[in-house]
Amino acid sequence: MVSVRLIKFDAIKAQLDAAIELFFKSDNVVATHTLAAAYNALKDIAKCEGAAHPFIKTKYIPSLPEAARNRMFKQVNEPENFFKHADRDPSDEILFNPDLTELLLIDACAYFRESDIEKPRHYYALLIWTGKTKDEIPNNSNLRLLMDVFRDVLKSKGKREFWVMYNQHISSRYDI
Repeated sequence: MVSVRLIKFDAIKAQLDAAIELFFKSDNVVATHTLAAAYNALKDIAKCEGAAHPFIKTKYIPSLPEAARNRMFKQVNEPENFFKHADRDPSDEILFNPDLTELLLIDACAYFRESDIEKPRHYYALLIWTGKTKDEIPNNSNLRLLMDVFRDVLKSKGKREFWVMYNQHISSRYDI
């Protein structure tokens, strides 16, 4: 196999793309969350740039009182550490809430929304799923209502069906 030269953003985008695709297509919450941990590399780059996103680990949690801050850092970091390391706790177990993965993916994608760099390939699928596409649409407009209904119909079918419909009817037609 030929070696591949990558920059950090290539690796981050590849991992986020894989995490977003798995989020919609798979029940493998461990692999999905582990790939979503590319969030941490993105956080490091954003810190060097002075960027506002990702927000949860850099702005929100640090703003909490110390006891809450320590509890939240543990809650957010514990799953990714558990999934990737076993040096201190080889026989431990964890109660994992996969909703955390979606939250980290949303927060990571917010970085790309605020930046001019190329977005991960599946960025818009997550944006539509979360309803973030309507941020620039006026609250009381018919277009906003249509977008809300459209998203709700897509989401009502579940993540797998959403992914199929997104790929068949949205991304392919609008070159997303």
